[in-house]
Amino acid sequence: MLPMAHIASALVVNRVAGLDTGMAPAVAGALLPDAIDKTLAWVLGVVPAARHAGHTPLAVAAFGLAGSALIGKRWGAAFASAYATHLVGDLWQHGHVPWLMPFKRYHVRGERWSVGLDRSTLLLEAIGLAAIALLARQPAGSQSS
Repeated sequence: MLPMAHIASALVVNRVAGLDTGMAPAVAGALLPDAIDKTLAWVLGVVPAARHAGHTPLAVAAFGLAGSALIGKRWGAAFASAYATHLVGDLWQHGHVPWLMPFKRYHVRGERWSVGLDRSTLLLEAIGLAAIALLARQPAGSQSS
């Protein structure tokens, strides 16, 4: 999934789950897995794939707990929910997420860098952008605690 679809799905999940309805935890949680792993793989070249340690439940838990401790429990829960939604979205669209890393070794075969701008991806992004616009117009029902 591309960024707009990740953000939109995180916003929807947070609203439906009754978590913090602000934009910040959803956007941060939805984008952090790719910010971590794509930077480590494509920019720094220190991990073999763009879905690596940042795309694991262990990372969801660690960053969710850190967000809870630093900003507040509701914010941390919404952030962790958005982060987990990102992983599910990647699994749904790409079919691979290293769920058990670092407890299981994954073999990556010649990962290619591709944005994947086919019709379905562009449609998902357009729907995501529309959902973000609609959800952003609604006032947030809660603040971080």
